Amino acid sequence: MKRGFTLIELLVVIAIIAILAAILFPVFAKAREKARQTSCLSNLKELGLGGLMYAQDYDDMMFRSNNNVRVVGAYLLPNGQPSTSVNMLWPYQVYPYVKNVQIYNCPSTPHSQRWSDSAYDASLGYGFNSHISGLELSTLTAPVQTIMLADSNYYLVDWDCRYTGTVSDNTDAPANRHNEGANAAHMDGHAKWHKGGTISWLDDDNSHPDPPAPDAWRPQP
Repeated sequence: MKRGFTLIELLVVIAIIAILAAILFPVFAKAREKARQTSCLSNLKELGLGGLMYAQDYDDMMFRSNNNVRVVGAYLLPNGQPSTSVNMLWPYQVYPYVKNVQIYNCPSTPHSQRWSDSAYDASLGYGFNSHISGLELSTLTAPVQTIMLADSNYYLVDWDCRYTGTVSDNTDAPANRHNEGANAAHMDGHAKWHKGGTISWLDDDNSHPDPPAPDAWRPQP
C-alpha cells in the first residue's frame, strides 16, 4: 500500500522552502544589482573617454555644462533631427564621440529618466561635474582624483544636494543606487565605484559649502 505525505510533512517542506527563499532572494537581488553596477560603470567609462576625446578636438578644453546655440550654432538630436532648443547640454556635446544613446542610461534608473534620442532632454542617469565646465586640461593637477561624471538623477552633479531654500546651485548629489554607492568617471579616463558618503554628503536635506575630503570635485590649485 502506497503511503502519501502527511500534513505535518508537507508543512515542514513548505517551511524549509520558505526559509531558503528568504535567504536566497536577497542574494539574487544583490547579484542582479551588481551586474547593473558593472554595466553602469562601463557606460561611464565610455562617456568619460568620449569627453576626453572632445577635449582633444577643442584645444584641451573640456565641454561645458551648457552651450548656447546662438554662439555655437544649431545641432542635431541623436536621431538626426534638428534640435529646436537654444541650449546644447553636455550630453549633446559628447554624443558625436560615443554615438550610443544607451550608454547615457544607467540600468538602475526608471524608464521615466531614460535619455531620449528624439527630443531635447536633460533626463538621464548621469550628471556632469559643472566645476570643470570649460576647464583647460593642462590646469588640472589631480586628474586621477577629479570626477568628470557620476551617477545622478540630474544632468549636473556635485557633492551636495540641490539646495531647496532660497538658493539653488542647479546640481544634485551623486545617486547611491548601486549597493549603497555611486559610480563615477574620473578625468584621467578611469571609472570606479565609490561608497556612499566618500564623494558626497549623505544628509540630503542640508547644504554644504565644501565637499568631503579629499575634494574630488573642484580643480586643485
